[in-house]
Amino acid sequence: MSLLTASSVHYRAMDSITAVSAKQLDDVLCTMNSASSPLEVEISEARIALQRDGEELLNIDFVLDSLHAEIEAIHVRISLQREKRCAVESRILENKARISPVKFLPTEILQQIFKSCLPNDRYVIPHIMSAPLLLCQICRRWRDIAQATPELWSSIDVHDWGIWTADIYTAMVTRWLAAARTRPLAVSVVCLQKWDWFRHYDPTQSGLFRLLASHSVQFHDLHIQASRGYIDAFMTSGSYAMKHLLISVMPTSFLVNSGHPLTLCTSNVTHVALCGKEALINLIPRATFPQITHLTLDRPGAEVDFTKILFEFPALIKLKIKLFVHGESLDMVTPPSDATPLIKHQTLEILSIYLSEDAVQFGDVAPLARIFDSLSLPSLRELAFLALGPRWQAVVDEWLPDSVKVLFSGSSCSAKRLLYRNFKHPLDLDGCREQLKNHAIDLRVDNAGSGCHWYDIAS
Repeated sequence: MSLLTASSVHYRAMDSITAVSAKQLDDVLCTMNSASSPLEVEISEARIALQRDGEELLNIDFVLDSLHAEIEAIHVRISLQREKRCAVESRILENKARISPVKFLPTEILQQIFKSCLPNDRYVIPHIMSAPLLLCQICRRWRDIAQATPELWSSIDVHDWGIWTADIYTAMVTRWLAAARTRPLAVSVVCLQKWDWFRHYDPTQSGLFRLLASHSVQFHDLHIQASRGYIDAFMTSGSYAMKHLLISVMPTSFLVNSGHPLTLCTSNVTHVALCGKEALINLIPRATFPQITHLTLDRPGAEVDFTKILFEFPALIKLKIKLFVHGESLDMVTPPSDATPLIKHQTLEILSIYLSEDAVQFGDVAPLARIFDSLSLPSLRELAFLALGPRWQAVVDEWLPDSVKVLFSGSSCSAKRLLYRNFKHPLDLDGCREQLKNHAIDLRVDNAGSGCHWYDIAS
């Protein structure tokens, strides 16, 4: 090959290489351009989507606002309908009341119904959710009838806090007693604050104190639970001529003059109960002793002399005595001497002996047995032993079975009852009953639990 030919071949080859390299460069540039193009498209699409979603969100918020407005409007409509419903229901009840048979009941029958609604408590505790105050809230007619029925307001339990008694409470008691009119009153007065805490204050400064004193002539049944100083001030502040008197003397930290009797009218009192260490029998004027028919004594540490009690209260029909333990025997039960003649009491029908917890567990019944052997009670129809602490579970067999028979043997009653309460049954209860039945004695053994209430002197 000639030199010229070779050179031409060489140049053609170089041209071919140069053409290939340029093509590849164009391909790379195109590739680069094509790589950046989708990014721009994505950004553009995202911007369009944000704008579209923002507009849709505004539309949704607009719809939600509209729905909330509709809901509020519905709530307003519901409230209006509820008010209308209440008004209609009220009219329905009112019209039903207009045609109710109760509306046409005579006043006398309603009064009897109202009396049956009173609590069973001996002294009614004023409460807005119980009769008689509740009856005054039903309708105007019921209120007028209740307020015109003095029997509904003839019993009340009041608490006296001295000069600290609230005026609104005193006003309520004032209306209560005014509604009772001239009816005999059964009143419980409780002053739980010890007198020595505020003895420097005159109790008559209390509006409630003066109010009760102003109605004292109506008191038929009085239970006063307070210190001896308060009781003295209370009894001397009015004209008391009650028939039933229950005195609970609270202890104080200072000595009081307890040697003088209370100021009482001697013509009416027949039921007396004395409770507390300072509740001496001489609280009651001696002139009233012959007329007292019901006597209850609960004085820890005091002497219990059955012989003296039966001698000083010849008209007794019912005697309740609570016994305690002193040392190894029943507290201060004075047994009769051997020279003591048979004591006969003509009128006593019921003898109830209440035993404290220690008396049931530790008491020696021998002194009491000797007392029973020395008594003659021709009117006796019931003898009861009542344990105030049932958990000690005294046994019937241990409590005077032979002396009880002797005591009942002197009774002329055709039907007699022997009661043991909160005692264990004897092993042969049926045998004991049959044995006592031969003496016309009905044996009963029951359990009243720890709530054995014994202060009801009205029965």
